[in-house]
Amino acid sequence: MAHASPPDAHPVCRHCSFNSVTCDRNTAAELLLYYAAQWRRVLTGPADLTRPGTGTPAWSTLEHGCHVRDMCLLFHQQLGAMLDASRDIAPSGVSTPLRYRDEDARHVADELERAATALAARLTTLTADEWDRGDPRLPDLDLTLGVRTRHLLHDICHSLHGALRATRQPAEDGEHTW
Repeated sequence: MAHASPPDAHPVCRHCSFNSVTCDRNTAAELLLYYAAQWRRVLTGPADLTRPGTGTPAWSTLEHGCHVRDMCLLFHQQLGAMLDASRDIAPSGVSTPLRYRDEDARHVADELERAATALAARLTTLTADEWDRGDPRLPDLDLTLGVRTRHLLHDICHSLHGALRATRQPAEDGEHTW
């Protein structure tokens, strides 16, 4: 079942300005690379990336960066499994420490960039049929690859928006709305 637009009741997020209507098969890779570049800026910048205080339940900016890196890696693996393309496995080499907060921010920035670049390259090869394909392993075939990709990118954008706000950094070219 092809979707003309994503089945979102509110296509523009009021918190991070992600616009699911303008995110499609032709823009997803570019958008992912834009967010990865913004994450690199945040993770390698001068701001303190740690939690604001002990006992704070919210993740730090560094922990969110680690999560975004891992989402890119996991999504790439899921994409390969969903399309039954065993040749298309996400790049390896990411260390998994016991805690995100113990990772080196510059190393995370490098890994996130590599993971996002590999995933973006794969996204550029998707056909319209693949973009609209549901995952046969899931009960809801309306959760197409396109819907899942939009969800991933919205999650990355939302985390980035929070990181930029927490470190008081504007987006590189202003607040970018897709």
